[in-house]
Amino acid sequence: MKKSFLFLFILGLVVTLPIRGQATNTKAEAAIKSVIEGEIKASFDGDYNTWVKFFVHEPYVLWMQESKEVYSCWKGWQEISTSMKNYVKPERKGTMIHNGNSDYIIKLYGNEAFVTFKCKSTKISNEQSTPVEAWEARFLENQSGSWKITYLSSVYTSTYK
Repeated sequence: MKKSFLFLFILGLVVTLPIRGQATNTKAEAAIKSVIEGEIKASFDGDYNTWVKFFVHEPYVLWMQESKEVYSCWKGWQEISTSMKNYVKPERKGTMIHNGNSDYIIKLYGNEAFVTFKCKSTKISNEQSTPVEAWEARFLENQSGSWKITYLSSVYTSTYK
């Protein structure tokens, strides 16, 4: 009887291990998406104090954005935070409307993740609205159970059409 119970217990573990791995990945992926969505929301809302919480504050952090009109690149948290203080501010709220992200691809590498996705938004200027579409990428690392962004890039594909 004890051998049968032990056999069934081990069989149950073997059968459910892949499922448990998927649950862990699903949980990590949901947490990563939450960080990305939170960072975008804080940026569009002009909430700098919330926005900074989504990033690693180290010299190796990198930020790059490109459109047909402009290219921006900042290296290191000090440079990024200094530049973004002039951009992520309350006056920004209402100038960009986030319409959602799609086509997520999340690749997990232990405590690091690489993510690509499409971001759709609307730019509001002089009472006119312009649809904006970008392909975006993020590297994140897990620090003490919290995912933080270490690399951000956006290519505004709608400006090239």
